[in-house]
Amino acid sequence: MNLFINDTPFFLLRSLDEAKPLKHKIILEGDDISSLKNLSGAVVIRDVSTEKAMLFLKELMENHYEDVSFRILPDYYNQTKSLVKREFKIIDAAGGVVINKENKILLIYRLKKWDFPKGKLDKGENFKIAATREIEEETGVQVKLRKSITTTWHTYTIKNKPILKRNKWYIMDCLDDSNMKPQKGENIEKVEWMNDDEAAMAMKKSYRSIRYVWKVFRKQQKKSLIDK
Repeated sequence: MNLFINDTPFFLLRSLDEAKPLKHKIILEGDDISSLKNLSGAVVIRDVSTEKAMLFLKELMENHYEDVSFRILPDYYNQTKSLVKREFKIIDAAGGVVINKENKILLIYRLKKWDFPKGKLDKGENFKIAATREIEEETGVQVKLRKSITTTWHTYTIKNKPILKRNKWYIMDCLDDSNMKPQKGENIEKVEWMNDDEAAMAMKKSYRSIRYVWKVFRKQQKKSLIDK
């Protein structure tokens, strides 16, 4: 579960193998950790009871830790995931990484952050249709869905109520950008095509959840080139 609490990664793992790609990670035992405070880097905590995982969750909901990411290996993954979701009202959303013929990436600038276009599902709508519709509404760019990238979960608050947004992400191909413009009603100031270097720089002024989507997307692109 790719979970971001206050934009801090708090991923739930099914096995320790999921943490293998992490470089310079620190592996800790759940019984040895009473608080997440003062930890830094890529932290993996294994053998975590469901009760302690929920304590960690509440600590992160009350704090913002910038220079650390957490991978939690709970004793009972499904039970822990279910309890985490129960703490929030869940909202479904979908969006995508759009590529044009020059292999540039479409980014939007909203609330002083670079982001990928995305939005909530309408009633009765599925994720794929919502992703296409939201991108076209927010950017004016017509797109065609290619394949899935990943799913992220991130938290925020509305009227003091904790919200957990599940966002499914897709790779999209640009069909027509002749009507490209930002959707001002959604506080979008700019819509821009960026090459890899420009997008990488934009990610420094983005959310950690969006940087994660970018990272997974780049890995998939590199793998596709190798497979060819």
